[in-house]
Amino acid sequence: MEGMYAWERVKQRLSEAGGSFCEPPREDMGDLSTSAAFKIAKEEGREVLEVASEIRERVERLDFVERAEVVRGYVNVFLDRRRICELVLGEASREDYGRRSAGEGRTVVIDYSSPNVAKPMHVGHLRSTVIGGSLCRLYSFLGYRVVGINYLGDVGTQFGKLIYAYKRWVDREALRRDPIKELLRIYVKFHEEAEKRPELEDEAREEYRKLEEGDEENVRLWREFRELSIESFRRVYELFGIEFEEFSGESFYVERAKELAQELLKAGIAKVWDRGEKKGAIVADLEEYGLDHPVLLKSDGTTIYLSRDLAALVDRCEKYRFYRAIYVVGREQKLHFKQLFKIAELMGLECGGLYHLSFGHLKLPEGALSTRKGRVVFAEEVLERAIELAREEIRKRWGEVDEGDAVKIGVGAVVYAILKVEPEKDIVFDWSKVLAFEGDAGPYLQYSLVRAKKILEKASDVPSFDISRVEVGDPEWTLVKEIAKFPEIVLEAAETMKPYVLARYARVLADKFNKFYEKCPVIRESGDVKGFRLSVVGAFYNTMRNALRLLLIQEPERM
Repeated sequence: MEGMYAWERVKQRLSEAGGSFCEPPREDMGDLSTSAAFKIAKEEGREVLEVASEIRERVERLDFVERAEVVRGYVNVFLDRRRICELVLGEASREDYGRRSAGEGRTVVIDYSSPNVAKPMHVGHLRSTVIGGSLCRLYSFLGYRVVGINYLGDVGTQFGKLIYAYKRWVDREALRRDPIKELLRIYVKFHEEAEKRPELEDEAREEYRKLEEGDEENVRLWREFRELSIESFRRVYELFGIEFEEFSGESFYVERAKELAQELLKAGIAKVWDRGEKKGAIVADLEEYGLDHPVLLKSDGTTIYLSRDLAALVDRCEKYRFYRAIYVVGREQKLHFKQLFKIAELMGLECGGLYHLSFGHLKLPEGALSTRKGRVVFAEEVLERAIELAREEIRKRWGEVDEGDAVKIGVGAVVYAILKVEPEKDIVFDWSKVLAFEGDAGPYLQYSLVRAKKILEKASDVPSFDISRVEVGDPEWTLVKEIAKFPEIVLEAAETMKPYVLARYARVLADKFNKFYEKCPVIRESGDVKGFRLSVVGAFYNTMRNALRLLLIQEPERM
């Protein structure tokens, strides 16, 4: 049981005595329960109650069990409250509670955020950014070497359109004031003009071909677009406290993608298409796997998204020898990643597990998004709105506004609204709920944390206590049990690649702390009771603070 925390050790020893144990639906049914007797009785041809009684007898011999009972074949276990509290509070008194070295010696590569150069980072990128950023922290907390990669969309035919538009319509003063908005304006203008003059599409393709072939002016413009974009993106990442280990882009892999297309052709994994619009293109032959014939190299010799992604994957495999590579990309790209992973498999690429963590849409009352038509909700605008709403709420409650806290509360509200939802489900923002200081919202979690911190500050220190002289009541016990689950929850969130597991836990933890706060006086108590309850508050504070850090949610000074 080395490396396990107290709650995990308890469950492990119970399972050795009588099968898998889980939390029952009601507290009066015990702290943990098992239905193992039904399965064992069926396998051995015995009576369920006889088997359940044997499990109960074994379980009651364990030093941390107060009693066990059999109810209709289920074995319900009531733990020794004092014993468990002593174990859990000892662990949770450490600032790094929940941390472990499970991933030591292993590398996890996480490809996330990945906005397109020369376009604004819009609300659609927020979900990838927040999920990926949280995953990076989770894996790092568990001892993995984490490589967070921002793989920018910095090549493609859209750059031919943008270069064409820039040469003809750019307003240099507007570009100086707000470069991304001006680049968006001329990109939209190109599409408006192309609807009237379709031949512009051919001229844009020619500009892109010149870019790929190294035309000096076009490469200079492309570099300018890229630098301006990264500067704009970084403002958003700073609000989340996100830093990437690697900024790369599709442009890094154009030449290698061309080489790989030829290598796959020679290996028989790809072939030259001989008909229709794709005639002359090199395509991957994935028909027998139900994945069609995706293009790797166009007939004009230019690369495509899939071949560049393949080149990037080969590079990451060689560079990092990763245990796991996770692509945090919207569900629209499911087919793309099936094709990418199948080609990697057919190549015999020797690397770790490949995962596409897909997610649904994030919608706002402002409506649908379309970069081409200019209907874009910028990510920065969403965060600025959240911060302004946080300012208004703080002003109503306390009068004086601390700008740092307004930023933490506003950004935290957006983060939690994203992470609390299972990735595959769509999210529709309701600002009144997102910024609520009560209920299922980020500010509610932050408020619980700040409330605990104030109690600890008032006490100045936590006096020692004798647990044997303390009567552990229901509110304290319920909260301690929830605190005990934290290390297991962190592990589950990382292994399933779903930070929402941790977000859901944090909400329950906050609820149980606030019930404890309402029913259990702390500061005005004395002796062992005061020491015990302060230890519970301290354990909650460490647990919630770590949970929120892993969720990219910062701790305000005041709420």
